[in-house]
Amino acid sequence: MTRRSRWSGVLLGTLLCVLGTSPLRAQAPGSAPSSANGIVTGRVTDGRSGVPLPGAQVFADNNRDRVVRTDNDGRYRLTEVQPGQRMISVRMIGYANKGAPITITAGQTATVNVALDVQPLDLDAVVVTGQGGEISKRRIATTVDVVSAEKIEASPAKRLDELLQTNLPSAQIRLTSGQPGTTSIMRTRGVTSVSNNSTPVIYVDGVRMDNLNTQAALGMNTSGNRAQGAATSAIADLPMDNIERIEFIPGGAATTLYGSDAANGVIQIFTKRGSQGGTKGFFEVRSGYDTPQTQFHFFKATRDLLYRNGFSQQYSAGIEGGNNAITYSLSGNLRASQSHRVYGDNSAFGFRNAVGANIGTKGKYQGSLSYNETDSPRFRNGNAGGYTSLWVLEAGRSSAFGFNNNIDNLTPAGADSLKTFVNNGERLQDNRVFTRAFQTSHRIDFDPFKSVKTHATFGLNNRFSRERAIVTNEFQIATRAFPVGTVDRGTISNFERNYTGFTFDVGGQHSAAIGSDLSVITSVGAQLFRNDDVQVAYTATNVRDGAQTVTGAGVTQSQDVAFRVANYGLFGQSNISYKERYTMELGLRADKNTAFGANTGAQVYPKVGLVYAIGAEEWMRSLISEDVLSDFRLRAAYGVAGQFPRPFANDRTVTINSFNGQQAATFGQPGNRFLKPERTGTLEMGADLAFFQSRATLGLGYYTARTVDALITAPPAPSTGEVSQIANVGEISNRGMELRATVTPVSNAMWRLTLNGAYNTLNNKVEKLGGTPPFPISGYGASTVQGMVQEGYPVGFLQGAKAIFNADGTIKEIQELAFLGKPTPDAFGSFGAQLGIGSRLNISASADYQFGAQAQSFDKAFRYLYGVNGTETYVPAAALAQAPYNGNRASIWQRTMNLWVENTDYVAIRTLSVDYRLPANLLPRGTKDARASFSIVNPWRWASSSFDPETDLSSATSQGAAAVGGFNYATDGNPRSFLLTLRFGF
Repeated sequence: MTRRSRWSGVLLGTLLCVLGTSPLRAQAPGSAPSSANGIVTGRVTDGRSGVPLPGAQVFADNNRDRVVRTDNDGRYRLTEVQPGQRMISVRMIGYANKGAPITITAGQTATVNVALDVQPLDLDAVVVTGQGGEISKRRIATTVDVVSAEKIEASPAKRLDELLQTNLPSAQIRLTSGQPGTTSIMRTRGVTSVSNNSTPVIYVDGVRMDNLNTQAALGMNTSGNRAQGAATSAIADLPMDNIERIEFIPGGAATTLYGSDAANGVIQIFTKRGSQGGTKGFFEVRSGYDTPQTQFHFFKATRDLLYRNGFSQQYSAGIEGGNNAITYSLSGNLRASQSHRVYGDNSAFGFRNAVGANIGTKGKYQGSLSYNETDSPRFRNGNAGGYTSLWVLEAGRSSAFGFNNNIDNLTPAGADSLKTFVNNGERLQDNRVFTRAFQTSHRIDFDPFKSVKTHATFGLNNRFSRERAIVTNEFQIATRAFPVGTVDRGTISNFERNYTGFTFDVGGQHSAAIGSDLSVITSVGAQLFRNDDVQVAYTATNVRDGAQTVTGAGVTQSQDVAFRVANYGLFGQSNISYKERYTMELGLRADKNTAFGANTGAQVYPKVGLVYAIGAEEWMRSLISEDVLSDFRLRAAYGVAGQFPRPFANDRTVTINSFNGQQAATFGQPGNRFLKPERTGTLEMGADLAFFQSRATLGLGYYTARTVDALITAPPAPSTGEVSQIANVGEISNRGMELRATVTPVSNAMWRLTLNGAYNTLNNKVEKLGGTPPFPISGYGASTVQGMVQEGYPVGFLQGAKAIFNADGTIKEIQELAFLGKPTPDAFGSFGAQLGIGSRLNISASADYQFGAQAQSFDKAFRYLYGVNGTETYVPAAALAQAPYNGNRASIWQRTMNLWVENTDYVAIRTLSVDYRLPANLLPRGTKDARASFSIVNPWRWASSSFDPETDLSSATSQGAAAVGGFNYATDGNPRSFLLTLRFGF
């Protein structure tokens, strides 16, 4: 049985099993309500255009535990509504909340149609991230971004970080490699650490997920550093099916309640739980192909030698439904695609199931589980050593294999010979990454009183990844590493990482109204999480060709490492508002962590915020009409969040090594009894404005953040004989502006146009190192270019030899270890447009950009070193001719590293998409709605650099350390994708 047919059977069997379980039998979908209750039906539309609004939430009497959603025609059906005077409430992202009173008669059906008013500021949305419970955004002093189900469903993105790339205005997310499933750089409000990565904390249904914040100490060397390069990404393999919404808060004041691991922000993902009413389902087919972006290749021939159009297909299906007692949701997907390299296939399978059930009249259970697995090839890149196809072609190294390195000028016979050589190299590479992720969440809500809500959440996330590299003797011979007849140079390398995270969270929220004007929402809670990261490597040498396991190899070896950390936290927060006009937030969290030193007490993180709804003041309305200034809000907040040290860094250890077949003890790490987390305090101020009846909105923000007690590996006194030890001795500062705007210039029954944009600035600097000398965190040897940490400079700035030239082209001076640039941009942002034509056709586009960053290209340097035609002008001829270089390129290229550093400004169109909802008379039999969409991902890009400014594989994805990038070296760029999607609802 093939893998694909096995998956099909698993998915079909799972669907049939769930269809046969109690959620569907609890009440026949679509059955009539009990005679004691009534039904409410109706339609929700846009108040200006009259266009139906799918996905709006509808519920009665503010009871959001009994929510239904409108279908693609904006229609809803709310069952089991108690008789009497009721308020039907409607909420939707981007629109003002609206309520409609109605009288319900037992056993009867009432109709309520609701037209929503646009409100792009989205202040009425209810969010939970960073709040300890549900609170309206209107009362929050910090930034919260929400990605709705509609945006998720309409997006052509194939992975979650690709979706978030243009949907989080204050974050920069860069996919730094075109290889599937590799990690991305995620940066919000600067680089807060040199010892921890920049990935936000990720939650799914309240359970912490693996975000690769422990060091990948063992791994497959496909990029020159096992902890860098084409590492697998935990966020990339999270399935996108069945996501209800995503909330994101940047680090600092917004993340205080998450404590010692949240300085980079929090991404919280909420999955669908089903809804009341009859069973609803969907089936979606997505097909297309990936084609390489070749505009940054130096040689035109590279496209034909190394790449192809890789076809892809994805099948997704899901059902949801329920009644007043129980709801359910199930979805699954199968994915298969060809690599856009000449060889290699990718495959994936996943499903998610969620159930909600009432527990008496005051309780509710919500549970979910998901499983996802991926299997992808890896191709050698960068400084991996040995044969690397892209380096051989683009860096001019094909001359070492007997070919003219000006591959665009090859004769037809020479081109055929090189193609055979490269294709054999690709065909015989056998490097693959397999991941398997399981997540389950269980939450019980109990509301003993109308003003009190409590909850308890327990869940776990297990993520297993296996990297396997098989190097055959045939590969060694084909790439001319060893002569014909070699039989003892085959190797097998396996690297396994098994991460398990446990989360337990309890909390309560009390809402109190004091008179008619003052309200207080108080949240308290406790959290425990534990992360276990166990890594194992087992390798073999002198392996026969054809072997897939290490058994029978000439020599076998193994090693393992383990990281374990537990964190305990208590938090409390009070949100006090007078007339919903003057609001104050006060919060506090205290943490203990097993990575803290023995003499380090509980770490306390405070938070304070203020909100002034100045637009609600009568004197403001007397100055500016509400038709001109629809809303105006001022906010300010200060808060502290942290990042804990790596596990066991606080312990004093002895290192045991093997010596002459015996065990030998040496000094390990000296330990640090006073080790504590890095603390990032952030002050943010901002204003939110809406104009012309909310046709235009503007968000203005400024933040300044300082990380104190920054974790730095400090050298000991030479007399101790000890190794370096991590210590809290550094300070790092970040500051910047955050601007965002939305405008709807046209909105009527026929046309609706919305434009949005974001602009962010960033200034990052290392303020103190506590006497620690400058040190590298990325890059290569000191004789070339490294990413450095030094007082007074940005984290990871580029350092190397800088040549100063005279007017005649001769070298005036060589500055050793000079500043060559910085990989972090001065400004970045995104923009987009959505055009609706009638009620069925939607056209959208999204883009992002950055300015003010630099990166170094080893490909360009090597082309010069190896004498590729057209590169002789890279270094002035007069400089090459002068002593001591004497015309020898090898003697000068490392002395002129500044010539290989370029600005990496870019503007990239990320997606273009056309979506059409079919009219009823064209629907296939048995379907309630159908949509067809065509999308192009990465259709166009402008860049100031000669190389791909985003392809930053080497050092870009270092886990367990700062990930800032700055190097371009024989790395695949992200492909351009063409996708056709058909979605059917029934």
